[in-house]
Amino acid sequence: MSARHRAKGRGQALVEFALVAPMFFMLLLGIIEAGRFIFYYEVLHNATREGARYAIVNGANVDPIGCPTGPPAPNSVPCDTDGSDVVDRVRDAAFGVLAGIDVDPTWRDQNGQPGNNGRGQTVNVVATYEYRSLLPLVPLPPITVTAESSLVINN
Repeated sequence: MSARHRAKGRGQALVEFALVAPMFFMLLLGIIEAGRFIFYYEVLHNATREGARYAIVNGANVDPIGCPTGPPAPNSVPCDTDGSDVVDRVRDAAFGVLAGIDVDPTWRDQNGQPGNNGRGQTVNVVATYEYRSLLPLVPLPPITVTAESSLVINN
């Protein structure tokens, strides 16, 4: 093969790479971004489970030395009537990955009416997070991710 044919082949490979490389890198970055989104969602969901678990373990019938959480049930000693300990537990469970999450714990009775932290009541922990793309190559608006966990207080 002559030197002229080799130079032509190198130029052709360079043009093919220039056409294919942007699509390849966009696909690669899209896969990474999708993985980040799924990871953040799973962290948020696990954090709400941890918050709900904390709330049911610290129900109205805990040892008086402990600190019950949630609206006070009859004959209980409330320490955390507004659920701020549950909110702190959710934020701790997110281990710093999700800064700026909004957490809303609520307690309901079997009829869906506002309840307390007594046995048989349901605690519902809802957390939301605004997900933003790491590399804004494609201008995506912020995505609101919501996770929710509900558990029944058996303590």
